[in-house]
Amino acid sequence: MRLHLLLPVLGLLSLSAAVAGPPEWVKELTPGHAGARAVPPCKLTFDIGWSHVMTAGQATLTVREAAADFWRADASAASTGLARMLWKYDCEMTSIMHRGSLSAHFLQHRETDSAETCRYRVAFQPHRVVTETQVQPVKGKESHSTAVCPFGPMDDILSFILYVRSQELKNGQKITRVVQPWDTPYLTTFEVLGRDTMTYEGKKRACIKLGLKIRKIDRTTLVMSDYKKMKTATIWVSDDELRVPLEMQASVYVGYMFARLTKFEYLSGKDATAALPKSMVVKEP
Repeated sequence: MRLHLLLPVLGLLSLSAAVAGPPEWVKELTPGHAGARAVPPCKLTFDIGWSHVMTAGQATLTVREAAADFWRADASAASTGLARMLWKYDCEMTSIMHRGSLSAHFLQHRETDSAETCRYRVAFQPHRVVTETQVQPVKGKESHSTAVCPFGPMDDILSFILYVRSQELKNGQKITRVVQPWDTPYLTTFEVLGRDTMTYEGKKRACIKLGLKIRKIDRTTLVMSDYKKMKTATIWVSDDELRVPLEMQASVYVGYMFARLTKFEYLSGKDATAALPKSMVVKEP
């Protein structure tokens, strides 16, 4: 059968998909708004470990005020030491979110490994998300693409963390949102598993224990599927006004990994503010 004979059929299928309504997983989304918990300008430093014993890298997260209406969160991570000899990895991410709602506005993300460098620029809109992707292989030709996901609103990973932090976090509470950390959306659920204690800087601290579940969403069809790269993940945050993430443990496709807070700093004065990116416009295809 020739392609032109298939076009009417494809058109009908597209129309059917367009009027089919929202996907079934929308019913799982948690309604509500960001809580009133204050966000202090701060910098957090984490050690990243692999296979229980090896220190594999370091990560930082900085949260600062940007202009009158936004927060700017900057995260970076890099493999170090022996792990870097096995797997070279560097990552930088900037998230711009609305200060009151903590909703994502713009994201730029760059990650580099031994094979390629990927850059993403993402514009979060009320009813869709526009993603610009640039891939530069070490060997080969650079590629550019832009995609539109017909669903919104979404969070990026940093805005979602601050949103969850703002909530009451009662035992048994679940918070489910759509999160796009780079170029793919995920249905992401935090569940409050209970209260716990954890040693930080030689002292026991009361913690909230959170379980994390991730499912992948096709950005074109919005069909949901299992996320096979991560089996389970647990996060402990301090059970106080700060709600600082103290540790994360995850079983992923390369084994067991953890991230552990090693330093927390308040920022003040000029260190507590940052500029917005020069451009937050992502052109649609």
